[in-house]
Amino acid sequence: MKYKKTIITIAAAATISFGAGAVLADSGAWIGTPNLAHTRSIIDQLGDKLTSQSHTISTLSQQSSTYQSQLTDAKGNLMSLQNQVADLQNQLTNANASFQTQLQQKIDEINQKIAEGNQKVADKQKELDGVQSQLLAANSKASNLQQQLNDLQKQSNDSANKNSDLQKQLDNALQDAKNTESHAQNVLNQHQ
Repeated sequence: MKYKKTIITIAAAATISFGAGAVLADSGAWIGTPNLAHTRSIIDQLGDKLTSQSHTISTLSQQSSTYQSQLTDAKGNLMSLQNQVADLQNQLTNANASFQTQLQQKIDEINQKIAEGNQKVADKQKELDGVQSQLLAANSKASNLQQQLNDLQKQSNDSANKNSDLQKQLDNALQDAKNTESHAQNVLNQHQ
């Protein structure tokens, strides 16, 4: 939303600049028209890039949230399995010799699941790190695009100020011309 407001502001400033500049030439064209058209084109391109970048950031944020949730679940499962191992080891200590083999087998199975759980946690952490890295890069790119828009807006504002000064000079020149014409007419009237 912030990016759209910035683009609208720049477009409005460019339109005002174009309108003020049009007064300066009898042909209806202003020397700065191509520059403003190019500026508007760049503004449109940056706006499209910002829209695309915002979509990318949103997608990456959703992926990051999903991977974070999966990582939390995997850690919870791992903790549950570790608690089971601790309970079984207590049972193994207190059990009769006839049950020790069965309990050891169960412990080995759970230890295998723990190893798999640790691998899954590591994989999810790696995926999460990758998405977060992309998210940081996307945010940095969006910031750069915003800076470019800000620079263009400043250029547009500077152009509008210059046009205002030129309009004042034109108004003064027209007034001087009217005064000169009036003076000439007075001189002619005196010699008739």
